Amino acid sequence: MNSFVQKINEIILKNNKLINEKIIGIYYLEKLKYLVLNELKNLDKSILENLSLELENNNNQSKKFEFGNRPLMLSINYYKKSLSKIKSPCNYDILSIIVKGFKKVSIFDFDENKKSILLFISKNTGLVLSKNTITTENIASGSIILDIISEKNTLDIEK
Repeated sequence: MNSFVQKINEIILKNNKLINEKIIGIYYLEKLKYLVLNELKNLDKSILENLSLELENNNNQSKKFEFGNRPLMLSINYYKKSLSKIKSPCNYDILSIIVKGFKKVSIFDFDENKKSILLFISKNTGLVLSKNTITTENIASGSIILDIISEKNTLDIEK
């Protein structure tokens, strides 16, 4: 797994330089999503196979990064069994990338609590969610999900 974490670290470092420093929050994660996904497609398959084997035998892993004014938390999770999270709010802005498997996400309207959209996210795709978004997630068994969490608080102008 260290080779995968090291590779992701290199990818983020390289692509972080391509994004304007003034861009933060979900806008930063959205730009980062396309850059990371583009490089993950070309990642050596042996690194992904080793990651799968290591995650099946070990616990999930998290790592914290600091890129200037952009503190990021990287979390790699393996789901041996399927998992459902019902109507839980996002605590941070988050980029979720499916490395293996798939995830179904329902996004709810904050005010009316009605389902507004249903998304199926499969391998080599990602989704950016903003802080306080209410979602229900269904994650398939055998999935590996890379979450990049932006720990920087946005301006919260609406307060």
